[in-house]
Amino acid sequence: MPEYKIPETKVKFKDVFSLKNLYIMMHEYLLEEKWFGEEGPQKGDPSKQHRYIETLYFEKYCQKGLHAGGKELWIYWRLFKRPEGKYSGYIRYRLNIDFHGVYIQDREVMHQGQKIKVQWGELELMFNGAVQTDYREEWKDHWFLKNIQDIYEKRIIEQEIEKHEKMLWREIYRLTGVIKRYLDMRVFIPTAEPIYPKLYGMEA
Repeated sequence: MPEYKIPETKVKFKDVFSLKNLYIMMHEYLLEEKWFGEEGPQKGDPSKQHRYIETLYFEKYCQKGLHAGGKELWIYWRLFKRPEGKYSGYIRYRLNIDFHGVYIQDREVMHQGQKIKVQWGELELMFNGAVQTDYREEWKDHWFLKNIQDIYEKRIIEQEIEKHEKMLWREIYRLTGVIKRYLDMRVFIPTAEPIYPKLYGMEA
């Protein structure tokens, strides 16, 4: 299917953080914003929908004799979203989020009078987005439509595609902003940002 890619965005962080709660915050935010896995929205408990988003979780432990020690971490999330509007059956958004952590070590800190387990290390998040057209591949296999698809996208709905590219870029920018604020605040509980309503699972 045709794709119109958005420039890659990165968030890099080196300090103490809670990987578990960053995980929870991002996951709940994305579900709240109607991002889902390839299978689409799943009915039932929203907390069980993570397995439809995550496609890889890989850890490699390193000895301190080689370098700083700790573990290396790779996590892949693959998400999709169908924007509302006239072309929702033809256009959808794709978002790949790659987590890469190095020298990740478990530590304990005092927070609000309690000892809690956190992580220290370098964490980089990479965001790659694209606007996909004919994601159901109905035009691709049609005897007539497949011959005019290129003209249709480059002349008839070109401005519509450009509009969705900007909308997707804004969504990624907003998500990276939430993550940066969360990490800079050095919080160790998955609290929602004050400018957003509370999200499911964050009340505690």
